[in-house]
This record gives sequence, C-alpha cells and structure tokens, in this order.
Amino acid sequence: MIGNALINDDTDAVGIYDYFASHALISEKSLYQIKKYCNVSVYGPTLSSDECMAVANEVDKDLENIDIFNIYAPLCHNTNLTQKPKKGSLLDFDPCSYIYVHAYMNIPEVQKALHANVTKLSYDWESCSPVIQDWEDSPSTILPLLQEFMENGLRVWIFSGDTDGRMPVTSTKYSINKMKLPIKTAWHPWMLNGEVGGYTEVYKGDLTFATVRGAGHQVPSYQPLRALSLIMHFLAGAPLPSTSRRD
Repeated sequence: MIGNALINDDTDAVGIYDYFASHALISEKSLYQIKKYCNVSVYGPTLSSDECMAVANEVDKDLENIDIFNIYAPLCHNTNLTQKPKKGSLLDFDPCSYIYVHAYMNIPEVQKALHANVTKLSYDWESCSPVIQDWEDSPSTILPLLQEFMENGLRVWIFSGDTDGRMPVTSTKYSINKMKLPIKTAWHPWMLNGEVGGYTEVYKGDLTFATVRGAGHQVPSYQPLRALSLIMHFLAGAPLPSTSRRD
C-alpha cells in the first residue's frame, strides 16, 4: 500500500501542473507555457530558457501563499509553542501541528523513551529532513516493481488525498494508466458513516486506486477516520464499502 505515491517521474510531474490548473491555482496560459518552455520534473521546472524562467516565476507567485500539501488548508501563522498542549481535533485541523510534533520529538526524554537518537546526532529530528541532499538509489519509476508484485500474487493499493497538490490525484492516475491495466471495477464512491470517503477503481492484476476525500499529502493527519477505514479494509483484504450504511 502506497500513499500519495511518487511512482513514475514523467507522468507524476505533468500531473502536478495539470492539477494546479484544474483547481484554479494557476492559469491555463501558465500551464501551456510551462509545458512548452520548461523541462518539467516532480521537483519543479528546469530553468533552461528565459521563457521558462518567466512562467516559473509566475507559477511560484501564484502558489506562494498556498500550502500545496493541502491546497484548501489554512496556513500556520504563529509558530510559537504554547505552555499547555493544544487539544487535538479530528474535525478542525491545526495547521501548526508540525511545529508541536517537531518540538516534542526533539525532547531528550521523548527520544530516550523511543530508544531514538542514541548516537546523539548534531541536528534535530525533522519530519522531512534535508540532511541527505543527494539520493543515489532513487529510480525514475517503480512501475516495473508494481507489475512484478502483481504478477506474483501480491495485492497493490495506491491511495491519494484529493486536496494534495504535491503528489496529486492526477499524477497517480496518469502513472497508473502507463501500466495499461484493464479495469475490473469501475470508478465509484466508497462510503464511511453515511458519507463519501473518497472514490476508488480496481484494476485487473489486483491493483486498487483510492482517493481520500478532503485529505492532503499526509492523509491520516487531515482525515484520520477515513484513513483508518482505508487501512482496515486493505489489511482485511476487503473492497472498500460502496453502500451508504453507517459503520
């Protein structure tokens, strides 16, 4: 099971900019120009020309006040820690939660309890650490691996939070389509507690693609109940529920 998956660089990259345009974050003109003038990658456009640089700057300006990991989430405007922990909420996501997690995970007593950082590293624990700058074992695609898994009888589930702009639904759909798998169960909503939890499609070869409605890149942070339902059905080897019963 892979969440908000980077699985095929070329199609993933195109899907990012198509997502931005389809969700009215950048203009159709910018989308056209960035595809025409730039060598697009999942890490951004390669500024190989003046035209590319101009449109890339325009896109950056359009996105500078958006959290692309959840395009509809509020921004964190106060990074100060509070004296008392804030009460967590499943319905009202705190955009500053990563600040509290960073502080908590770097408390020596917490690291000792987790048997972590026993070598006393000189840098903080971070959720996305920049310590390693150059990965040398990162292939441009893992589609052959997914096909190998399925050929050997392993179930593959790929899920996407549908408000994630960093590795969006469009990217994953484009990448899955590269495998040219026949559809076994057509696109339909899956349900949780009488509401749409997301949408899903099942392909022959035992690959399930599912979206999680209202979730950003870190799906369990934004939609924990829907994420739990997804995981429970995967572990049970059961399809996602398509009826509107209350679970």
